[in-house]
Amino acid sequence: MRTPPAPILVLQGAPHDLGRQHGAALRSQIHANVGALLAGFFRGTSSPLLEEIRAWQKRLRAFCFDHWPWLEDEIQGIAEGAGLDRTTAELLSFRAWQYEAYHAGACSSFALPGSDGKILAGGTLDDPRFLYAVAQVQPTAGLRYLSFPLAGTVWANRGMNEAGLALGLSSLLCPGVTFELGHLVPVDLVFRSMLQFCSTVAEVEAGCRKFHFFGNLVAVDRHGGVFASANYCGGMTTYPATDGIARLTNHPVEPAANALRARGFTGPDPGAFSTERLAQIDAWIAAQTRRASVRDAAEFLGGASQFGSVNNPNTAFATIAVPESDASVLWVAQQPVTADAFYAFDVKTGMRVR
Repeated sequence: MRTPPAPILVLQGAPHDLGRQHGAALRSQIHANVGALLAGFFRGTSSPLLEEIRAWQKRLRAFCFDHWPWLEDEIQGIAEGAGLDRTTAELLSFRAWQYEAYHAGACSSFALPGSDGKILAGGTLDDPRFLYAVAQVQPTAGLRYLSFPLAGTVWANRGMNEAGLALGLSSLLCPGVTFELGHLVPVDLVFRSMLQFCSTVAEVEAGCRKFHFFGNLVAVDRHGGVFASANYCGGMTTYPATDGIARLTNHPVEPAANALRARGFTGPDPGAFSTERLAQIDAWIAAQTRRASVRDAAEFLGGASQFGSVNNPNTAFATIAVPESDASVLWVAQQPVTADAFYAFDVKTGMRVR
């Protein structure tokens, strides 16, 4: 049986309209997410940190609404559409449940020359599927894009916009590293800004230098540009995309690992299988005696699912894009991801095209 295409939530209009449509359409899922992620705030089990978290929320509110003022109206719209209070909606978008473990998660991202010499980008989002939606956003300001927000948030993560910019995000797990919460910005909001306002990998690199966040990223644009970096709250390591190849999972690759040892990094988290997944991607790239096609990437990403593999039981979505050839087409597979689970969507409209 073939996995059906992911349902696409199309959002259109000014920021408040985007939020209200989102909140109303996903109301039940959003309330379930509040229960799953923020229950500690309502049961009082987070009370020892509550005052500290409130101060952190106030700082983030000031920072985010100063840099991205339109987010304030969108969060308000989500709150109204979903029937939430404004504070709860903010806590969702700011990742309050991960206050002390901000860069948790596991995903894989890669880029390599495709079958026609064009750069192919692909990877996975690994997290509980029930938390997420697939949204095609048509804002009044900026670029149209398709991404995977956690329901009830103004997030973006991996995805693609109408300029032909494809982004892959992999959380950067750094055991032993201090989080520097006084400076950290939610990576999902940085990616939202990039997908909505960046057209090239050069603009993505500028965004990485501007904002302090934890994350590995791989970006590909319609001009064949490839950019890969590890970003660790004010520090950044860029990785040359030799021969158009880039790949990152969830641990810092040298020289980022050495830089992070000075901050207390004790080595990759073995539970994330990050080094194993990176080795699998490397082996697959090395085996491409002919340059990879979309089908080749789908067969790799849709391969046997087991813990420790690129496609594993926590893989919620997988994506493939070749922006130089199809600047507005993103291939998306939802869980369970198989080679035949990929469907092509137009990132300008959210409509399925193949």
